[in-house]
This record gives sequence, structure tokens and C-alpha cells, in this order.
Amino acid sequence: MGLLTARPSSTAFVVKDPCFIDVKENPDWQSQFGNSHPLKLEIGFGMGDFLIAMAKREPDSNFIGIDFSQNGIQKLLARIRSSKLKNIRVVFGDVREKLPPLFQSEELNSVYINLPDPWPKKRHFKRRLIKPELVNLIAQKLAPKGRVYLATDSESYAMEILEYFNAEYSLQNVNQEKGISYERKHLPKTKYEKSFLYAGDKIHYLEYLKLIESEEQPKKEEALVSERSLNNDEYLTRKFKTAEANANDACDLKQVADQLAEAGDGQWAKKVYQKAEAKAEDSLDLNWLAYSVALALNDKDWAKKIYRKAEEHAESSLDMNWLAYSVFEALGDREWTKKLFEKAESFPGNIRELCDLAESVSEILEDKEWQLKIYKKAEENAKEYSDLYELADNVFAKLGDEEWASELYHKAEGEAKDCCDLLGLAECFIEKLGDGEGACRLYKKAENNAEDSVDFGVISESLREILGDEEWAVRLSP
Repeated sequence: MGLLTARPSSTAFVVKDPCFIDVKENPDWQSQFGNSHPLKLEIGFGMGDFLIAMAKREPDSNFIGIDFSQNGIQKLLARIRSSKLKNIRVVFGDVREKLPPLFQSEELNSVYINLPDPWPKKRHFKRRLIKPELVNLIAQKLAPKGRVYLATDSESYAMEILEYFNAEYSLQNVNQEKGISYERKHLPKTKYEKSFLYAGDKIHYLEYLKLIESEEQPKKEEALVSERSLNNDEYLTRKFKTAEANANDACDLKQVADQLAEAGDGQWAKKVYQKAEAKAEDSLDLNWLAYSVALALNDKDWAKKIYRKAEEHAESSLDMNWLAYSVFEALGDREWTKKLFEKAESFPGNIRELCDLAESVSEILEDKEWQLKIYKKAEENAKEYSDLYELADNVFAKLGDEEWASELYHKAEGEAKDCCDLLGLAECFIEKLGDGEGACRLYKKAENNAEDSVDFGVISESLREILGDEEWAVRLSP
């Protein structure tokens, strides 16, 4: 279950809140925060989990978050007020436009970019956040010995990020041997990040250090401990003890406990699961913990208690949906599952969340009538291109309703903003609707909206591969 992609908006947006910053030029951050503590920036804070956790963890640091989600900003400001935090400021807009006026050269101590949208399709590469221009801009604003921390769930994007940052002469990859690591113990995890880790997916982490001019590159420390003299049991015991000691949060502890349970040490696993429960921060932590307790330890009573806590901590439709799915899988409790789905529907949710809920209801409860009702609700809420496109894809793939999908794709055409939007629709018209005439109309619109050689290149490639029009493709080839 993913999240909707998003793009910067040119819409003006201002909130009357002391923690919201709306400035055109570099503010006096010392006056803004009332101190000269280090400035740390998160680019694209999403639901705000990371910023809130860091601000609580480091009261002697000042944090700025930049995002272009109006809803996300409103939610973060509410959380800042409820937590009574004084060391966070929030900025609305595209970081590529906001970064130059907001900070002076070498003013930032740290920069965090957590799971930016990978925009995996070739025609969308231009929309990726991390490009050489942004890397150079970050390097300019970063103080000597300052650090950049990045995380992505996309391997191809990780390699692209690695290439761009390695090319910046003033930055050094901290993990010099491999460039990318697959764990990061010293920073809090976002809810989105944990959803990947709990599902067994890899997160690719990168970290860079701003060098001081003429500074020698630090030497990598050599490992001092040899394991050759240990037998297998001793080695595993040491490994698990080390992992438990280094666990940073409930997510880490649960993974250690899972490994212990798999290795056959249920007693030790139970103790670590108890530690995980004590450290759980949100519904997602508790949900996955209950699932492991039910399946790995076969302790259904304890699992139910944890699931109840998870239900109390649920903050969104997605939380409730995940919880319902998990309760059904682990406990087989159909009645409770249905109540959780009803609660999920009562939460305000975006189109992706409603589509996910509709499919969960259909898959788990086999309730097609309820599934259709949720899709109708999603249609009422769908206003923007991405919403309509997302819903049309789901209606076509999950319901097989070509007529309804066609109506939604045509509505999406009316909200298309650029060449990429139109090209995506053109391909849908051919591949899903078999509408060659409509596809040609959209290809022409895409051609008229193309801004540069990259746009013309992807249109040309699509014309050749999807429409089979070699003559038109050659004409547009850059």
C-alpha cells in the first residue's frame, strides 16, 4: 500500500502560525528561534514524523522543514502545537526555489532527505527531486563538517543519487567502501520508512560530509575483533546480543526478536518483543509487533492486547486499513476486521488510501458492494489529475469496468498539467481502452506542451513503441 505521488504547486499558501515562515529573503534565524543553535533542514517532511522526533531528541538544535503539501503542513503545525515544541519552523514551497533565499552560504549544519518520490517511469525522470543542481545548492549551504543524510526505497534512484553526490567535490561519502548502507541506527524512522522495513523491503541509506578545504580524508577504521575462535552458537549469541544492544527503536527490536524466534529461542524473543512494545511510537509499530507475537510466539491473547493499543493509536485511514488486514491474517477475527474497515472509511483519506481500502474490503471480506461504494466515494473526492488517473487505473484493473475508467481518464485529461501527464494518458488510451484516435489527440497535445529535448525524446520513444508511428517519432527525435 503506497502513498500518492506529489508535485510542487505554484499556489500561494500562508498560515497564521508562529512556526510558519513566509519570507522572500534570508531570515534572521537567530532572532527567529531566539538562539544560535545549529540549523538543520528536512526537505520534504511528509507526515512530519521525522521532524517531530528530531526536535524532541535534540532540543539544542533548530529544525526547518520544507514541503509543498498544504495538508501536510497543517498537520505538522498542529503536532508542533500539541507537543509544545519551540525549535521547528515550517516553510511551504519547492525547495529548489526556497533554498537560495532562506539560507546563507555554509549556514546549515545538517540536511535530511527521506524517501523522496522516485518517479520510476522514464517520462517522469525530470520530476525527480535530486539533481546535480540541487546537490550543488545543498553543498553551498552546508557548513564545513556538516552532513547530508538521504534515504530511498528505490535501488535505481539510490545509484543515481550516489552518482550526483559523489561528483560534488566538496562532499565526501561517509561509507566510502560501498557508498550505500542498508541500516541507519542513529536517526528516527518515519512511518513511511517503517512500512517498507516491516514488509521486508530494503531502504538504501547514504550519508555525506562537507569537507574543510585541504582537509585530509579520514581513514576508515579497521575491525579489531576476530570471530575465528567462536563456535556457531557463541557467534549467534554474540550477534543477537550486539543487535539488541544497538537497537534504536521498536522496529529494530522487533526485527531482532523475529530472528531470535526463528532461531528457536522463544524466551529471549519474548523479552525483546516486550522491549519493542515499551518503545512503540505509533499504530504501525504496534500492529507489526502484534502480528509477530501472534505468529512467532503463538500468543494470541498478548497479540490482541497489542492490537487494541494499535487501534487506539491509529491516526489515519491507512493505519486502520493495515490494522484490519493484520488482525484478520493473524487472528482470523472477521467481526473485528469489519469494524476496523468501517473506522478506516470514516477517516478522511486521499484517493490512494480509499482505493487501498476498497481492495482490502474486497479481498478480505469479499464484499463487492462495499468495495464499489468506496470507489464511488473516491470519485466524489477526486479533483486533480493524479487523483483521477489513480482512480481510473484502479477501476480498470480491479473492477474491469472499462466504461467507468474511460470517463475518469477523460476527466483526468481536463486536469493534465504538462507533457508527462498527457503522454501517460495517451499510453493508457492505447493499452487499456484501445482508443487510437483519442491517443493521437493526446500525443498532439503532449507535443504542443513539450518544453525541451527531453520531452520530445520521451514522446518520440512512446510513439515508436506504443503507437507504432515511426514517421512521427523520427520527426520529433531530438
